[in-house]
Order: sequence, then structure tokens, then C-alpha cells
Amino acid sequence: MANRKHDVVAVQITDRFELELPALGRLILEDAETGEVVEVNTGNASSRDAFALRQQKQIGELAKQFRSSGIDSIQLRQISLIARRWENFFETREKRRRHG
Repeated sequence: MANRKHDVVAVQITDRFELELPALGRLILEDAETGEVVEVNTGNASSRDAFALRQQKQIGELAKQFRSSGIDSIQLRQISLIARRWENFFETREKRRRHG
């Protein structure tokens, strides 16, 4: 809805630990929003792989929603690359907008 009247760009900045779990063994985690507490065995490679797969799927679904809504989006994952990616993204976007 906002994209109809405004120029909207979704910027997603993620830390690598939002995308993959380190191998630290058993962890007790609490969801800050719901208070739900779960135990996760990060020492198990298949658990870490399942987590990474879920996160990639979620990111893909979000990108799909942005595209279907006509919203440009960019995902930034490495802080050291953010400035360069940010500049490249807006240069490419501006060229695309000028050429229709």
C-alpha cells in the first residue's frame, strides 16, 4: 500500500548467526516476543542444517512478497560490504528506473 504513493525500498540487514547456528552444543533459547523457551542441540550438524534451510526459505519467501508487491529490496549480510553493496544497489536501481 505504501509503495503506491511512496518510493519504498526494503533493506534487510542480517547477522550470520541469524542464518546459521554455531556448533556450541545444547542451548536454551527464549523467544523475546512470545516467551517460548526451547532447547536446541547446536552440536548436531543436521539440526544446524535444518535451521539454516528454514532461515533461507524464510528469506526467499520475504523477497518473493516484496517482488509481488513491486517493492525493491536488498539483503546485506556482511557489515564490511554494506557500503559497497548499498551504493551498487542504488546505482543499478536508478539505471533501471531511468530506462523504464
